[in-house]
Amino acid sequence: MIKLDDIRRHAAGGTTRDALVDGQVRLTWGQFAETVERTAAGLTEHLPPEGTVRAVFLAGNSWQLTVAMSACATLGVSCTGLDPQSGTDDLGQVLSWLEPSVVFVTSEHRATLDQLVWPSGPQAVHVLLDGITAPGAPAAPGRHQALNFDLLTSAEPLRTLPAPRPYESFAVGGRSEGPSRIAVRRTPSEGRHLVDLVDEFGLNRDDVHLASAPPTEPTALALARTMLGIGATVVLADGAGPETLTALLVAERVSTGVITPSALHGVLGLPETAEPSPRTRHLRFLLTPGAHLGRWAVNTAWERLGPVLHTALGSAETGLTAVMGPEELLVSPPRSGHTTLGATVAVLGEDLRPVPPGGSGRLAFAGHQVMDGYLDGETQVAELDLGWGVERFLVTDESGYVDETGRLLVTGRVTEVPVVVRDSAVDTELFRLESDLLNLPCLRDTAVMRVSSPVLGDAIVVPFIAVAVGREATGYQALSAACARRVPSLPAHVIAVDTIPYSPTGRIRTGDLLDAVLPIITLNLQLEQSMQQEMSA
Repeated sequence: MIKLDDIRRHAAGGTTRDALVDGQVRLTWGQFAETVERTAAGLTEHLPPEGTVRAVFLAGNSWQLTVAMSACATLGVSCTGLDPQSGTDDLGQVLSWLEPSVVFVTSEHRATLDQLVWPSGPQAVHVLLDGITAPGAPAAPGRHQALNFDLLTSAEPLRTLPAPRPYESFAVGGRSEGPSRIAVRRTPSEGRHLVDLVDEFGLNRDDVHLASAPPTEPTALALARTMLGIGATVVLADGAGPETLTALLVAERVSTGVITPSALHGVLGLPETAEPSPRTRHLRFLLTPGAHLGRWAVNTAWERLGPVLHTALGSAETGLTAVMGPEELLVSPPRSGHTTLGATVAVLGEDLRPVPPGGSGRLAFAGHQVMDGYLDGETQVAELDLGWGVERFLVTDESGYVDETGRLLVTGRVTEVPVVVRDSAVDTELFRLESDLLNLPCLRDTAVMRVSSPVLGDAIVVPFIAVAVGREATGYQALSAACARRVPSLPAHVIAVDTIPYSPTGRIRTGDLLDAVLPIITLNLQLEQSMQQEMSA
């Protein structure tokens, strides 16, 4: 987040202007500056005087978390977001790698924190952001008692700031499948990133920005930091329902925002007669992770919100890499976009050298947003000269190509594990199948997952959300036909669901989704077999 000096500068230009809006709480720039100043002072009383000092948070968007992150930025302490839904084993491993001295947590996730064990855990300070101790969740033996956030904000302001610490920044990323990994950046680039985002989207201090994606989503955090950096107002609404988001768009005169695909589906799924209408003349730019955004969402957003929706491609490792605007979204395939300012894309062959223009291959990215490496292991990089000097490119696990207009299209994923030719071909077709399905206007959202089980054998499972209640049959027929056409070698189990879970980085939580649908599919198969046996008896 932004530092105290920047907050003071904006406060001097308008002390009573709103900086943060969180429900009924409104912090002016003057109040924001004072609260961050006191919180930074309170934190210094609990930080180790020497050595590496890091902070993490298990929390959603709130004014308290924004203040805490700004205090950490002021003190030169990295503050990394953790996904509470990633599981205790994964969270424990991430904490063991980071070894944080401070953990910011809400009462909602206090019980999860008390289950986690890492080497420096007994010495870590736990700051309870909402100041409410969760009932039935006592602190683990040997750990510090949690500090209420109010205790930090009541400290006397610092007369002088402590000496700056070596810069470091972390983001929790991961492979398409597998445990989380820690992306490391050792060189500050927030200033350059701010300039790029302002130029890319025409942002200014008069904007009102809706932050309705979790702060663990890298693009959402970058946009919130940018909007505060230029002195705009940020409305915090992570986890808010579709009715609340719709009301905020109108009541707060929101002009820009970041929203998750699931939240966007909820807003667009409201009845068109719902009041207040989501359409507002102030809204001009709404960004959502675009890896799984379908045709229904794009078309409905244009009809309900106007030409405001932009999709984003990126990751914790690469930052924001490509964006597609509302006009092109109407005719462009999913998982595509134009490279953003500050990012360079290379398409590589098996020898990790650039392929001819228009050719397909493995995607690699360079730029100030790209991480230096993983904290927990090796990183695959390539030193390339694309015509303006040698640059360091991060080689990703995605494949694709750049068309004649300069548009990047992601067409598949690359695995480091050798696979047989048939499996490689099928996996490529499954990725293409999902892109085909996302282009169907008869469903809101879908996922394509390959499974291998004693009951289903080698098969694909395709959960989907219908465009409306009672329209499941249409979706089932369209998806079944597309599966048979694209991947005839595998049986497809198509099933309607109410929701598709996403991670903060926009990836579908395939494990959670399979856990929800496999028992239903298995039961349906058993019922079909029983009926067939009865009919043949």
